[in-house]
Order: sequence, then structure tokens, then C-alpha cells
Amino acid sequence: MPVLVPSLIAGCLTAALIVLLRRPAERLHLIDHPGGRKRHSHPVPLTGGIALTLGFYAALLMSFGALGKLGLLLGLIAVLALVGLIDDLVEASPRAKLAVQLLAALLMTTWGEHRLLNLGDLFGRGPVLLHGWSIPFTLFATVAVVNGINMLDGLDGLAGGLVAVMLAYFGTFAFWLGEVESLAVIVALLGAVLGFLVFNVPHPWRGRWRTFMGDAGSLVLGFAVAWFTIDLTQRRSAAVPPVVMLWVVGLVLFDLFTVTVRRLLRRRSPVAADRAHIHHLLQRCGLSSRTTWAVLIAANLLLGAIGTVGWRAGVAQPLLFGAYLAMGVVYLAAFIRPRWLIRRYRKSA
Repeated sequence: MPVLVPSLIAGCLTAALIVLLRRPAERLHLIDHPGGRKRHSHPVPLTGGIALTLGFYAALLMSFGALGKLGLLLGLIAVLALVGLIDDLVEASPRAKLAVQLLAALLMTTWGEHRLLNLGDLFGRGPVLLHGWSIPFTLFATVAVVNGINMLDGLDGLAGGLVAVMLAYFGTFAFWLGEVESLAVIVALLGAVLGFLVFNVPHPWRGRWRTFMGDAGSLVLGFAVAWFTIDLTQRRSAAVPPVVMLWVVGLVLFDLFTVTVRRLLRRRSPVAADRAHIHHLLQRCGLSSRTTWAVLIAANLLLGAIGTVGWRAGVAQPLLFGAYLAMGVVYLAAFIRPRWLIRRYRKSA
């Protein structure tokens, strides 16, 4: 299929750029050093995010006609990549990064008129329309997704792998809806992410080429996920029911909500960093990095499949929404007390 050509180009260019940027990263001090909450034993270049962004753009330039109305997305991605790169270099304050995220989301909703208007038939009483709450709700949802993905960027290959799964579902949805422009951009970004994962997924062959994406990557990927979640659900004709996207992005939202509730219960800031995310907990239970990665990627694949198959099989949206909420409650109950969970797991092991 011709649409896969940009994906292949993006993947190859991203991989090549990661190799080429290794020495410049050392000179620019674009390196993640071990220490504190970081468990890697050697300095690792933070070039994955900028490499995948450049590879993504280069691939799209070779199919310029596919950009169309998605030009705003590409412009905002460039801004977020630049802000993320600055943060990787000098460590910007959380407030500054949040302000940039809100600005990008505000431009998306106002200038681009790209926002959540209809949440679908969640309660069996017709579509839930946001009306005047549309922009505030979209701002909140966008920042939540961006930060949720950023929070899961603490295990090699996890954030990139989860986003790759989401993009694969998005690409499938765009293909079903006949959205050629969106499909071209999604598969190009997916190719770039896969090119990065060659150097980031925990496998024995990457050796000294291990690379992190940094905030330049997590901000870009988080915003892209938020954009296409809106893009594929808020259409006047054929569209994906919004509840399906809850399943596709499910693991990120479950972890974000649980971690936030736990921090608030402990009277801590919701943005305070810790080692109590789902990947940390599984590792503390004794799972290896590779097993933890495989379990979480498989979990997100399964969650997305439940939502997708349910939609295509004609399952009512309120039932899908109720099942999603039930799954969220189970997740919250299981992981809200991590010490209890770890002790119980180790006793049974």
C-alpha cells in the first residue's frame, strides 16, 4: 500500500538520526545521567524525541499533499518538540511546561476549532453535548493525556510502545472511515515511533545505542494522541464513538487517575514525581523490565480490542462505558495501596 511508504521512510530516517545525533548529544549535554529516581547505570542520550519528530516531518514532506487541514497539528507539534528539547537541556519548570501545553491546546480548540463537542451516548439518553463546556473540557482532556503519557515514560519502550499501539488503532479507524489525510499522518508518525523503539525497547541487541525520547518526544506523542482522539470522534458523518477511545487510551487514563487520587489522599501535589506508577509497581513485585513492558503493552492491546470489537459488534455505548468504568474501579482498587499489593504478591510468589 502506498500509504505505508511514509511510515517506512519515517522509521528509517528516525533510526538514522538517532545514530547520527549520538555525538552531538554528548557535546550539547543532551544526556540523561543516572541518579535519584533514575535506575539506569550509564548516561543515555535524550535524542529519541527530536529524532522521531524530524523523521516524521521529513517523511511527510515527501507526501506534501496529504497534510491539508492537519497543518495546525504539525505546527503545534514543532512548538512542543522545541519546548521539550529546551526542557531536556535545561530542565524547565513544571508550570512553564504546563503553560505551553495549555497554550497548544487552546490554539487547537480556538484557532483550529478542533475540540470535543459530543461525548456520545454514554447513558442511554442520547448524545452528551458539551456546548459551553467544550473548550474547558478539551483543554483538560488534552493536558491529561499528554501528562499521562509523560508519566509512563519511566521504563524503556513503555511510552513509545503504548503510543504505537494507540496509533495502530487510530490508523485502523481512519482507514475504516476513509480519512486519507489523517491516515497518512498517523502511519508516518507510527513509523517514526517504531524507528525510535528499535533503540528503546529492552532487548539485548541495542547495546550502547540505547536512547531515551525525553520530553521532546513525550510531549509530541501525547499531543498527537489527544489530537487524533478528537479528530476521529468529532465528525459530522461517520465517526468513532468517543467511548471507544477511552478503551484505546485506557491504560494511560487508569494510571493517571489512580496516581492522582493516591497523591491527593496523601496530601501531596498531583504533579509530584514518585515511583508508584504501574510499571514501577510491577517491577517492585519482582517482574523484569522486559516482562513488565510486555505485560503492559499486551494490556493496552487488549483494552483497545475490547472497545473496538464491542463497537464493531454493535454493543451499546452505555454498556461499553459502564464496562470501562467498572474496569477503572477494579484498577483503582488494585493499585491504590501499592505497599499492600507488593506484600501480597511477594507472599503468594
